[in-house]
Amino acid sequence: MVALPVVGILALLSLLLFVSIASGKEWGRVLLNASHGPIFAGVAVLLGFLLARGRRRREPPGWPDWAVYVQSLAISVALGVLIEFLQGFQGRPPSLFDVMTDTAGALAGLSAWSLVSRPEAGQPKAFARGNPRLVIALGLAGAAFVLWWPIQVATAYAHRAAVFPAIADFSNPRGLDFVTTDGLGAAIADLPAPWSAQAGERALEIRYDPSHPPAVQFVEPQGDWRGFSVFAVDLTNSSPAELSLVLRILDATHDWSHEDRLNLPVTIAPLTRTTVRVALPAIEGAPASRRMDMARIANVMLYGRTPTTSGSLYVSRIWLE
Repeated sequence: MVALPVVGILALLSLLLFVSIASGKEWGRVLLNASHGPIFAGVAVLLGFLLARGRRRREPPGWPDWAVYVQSLAISVALGVLIEFLQGFQGRPPSLFDVMTDTAGALAGLSAWSLVSRPEAGQPKAFARGNPRLVIALGLAGAAFVLWWPIQVATAYAHRAAVFPAIADFSNPRGLDFVTTDGLGAAIADLPAPWSAQAGERALEIRYDPSHPPAVQFVEPQGDWRGFSVFAVDLTNSSPAELSLVLRILDATHDWSHEDRLNLPVTIAPLTRTTVRVALPAIEGAPASRRMDMARIANVMLYGRTPTTSGSLYVSRIWLE
């Protein structure tokens, strides 16, 4: 009977060492990280089972059952740290967040186990029976931690689909989903009055200087652009000097060479708001030796060439027509 739980623990831990999801998508990375939760829930319960059996052989009646849960949780955390250390040899950097997810999953698993377990004859009332609200609260807290980021990412994908054919709309914070930036800093802010169409109009502000050119990247845009004719982006240059940018668009089969994507120079006049429009056939024909797959657009990026002064680039919206 002891061998089966040990084999189960080793099998569960091996999933984290030898199984990976071959996906460059955010959902794949998040699911891989979140899998630590249910895996360590199982590990913690199996550890608890082993420790409870050992306690019955060694400890006198009346030994508190909560000690088993504390020991199981502590060993689970230690195993989580060991897994992160071993993953370092596979080129996967250790992650404190993963250890926290391990702990949360173990806490949820032990809480559920304590609620369904029954004390044996001669043993005191189980800890969960005397403290059900505390146990339930601890279990829910652990489950919420494990599920929080997957729920956030699922919401981001749902929002991305809902606003399409907008690639990005920065009128609300969800516009930052799947977006990375470079420069001196970036945040959604009010578009300054000289260029705003109405009071309170919002845009993504990217601050820059000559040492920190602006850039914004959409790492997972809605990929199927078939049926549309124009790509458009609403930009504002608040600087008194013109701003030179490059619009880069590539698909899922891009080979990461300069010739295998769209690289379109864009110049924005000083103190100007403008809409840049690009015909989709020009994007489709941009790769030197093939046609871009308009059903699998994978990345959109605007990046600045070395600016001559400091300023802010405002990106209001990116969409298809």
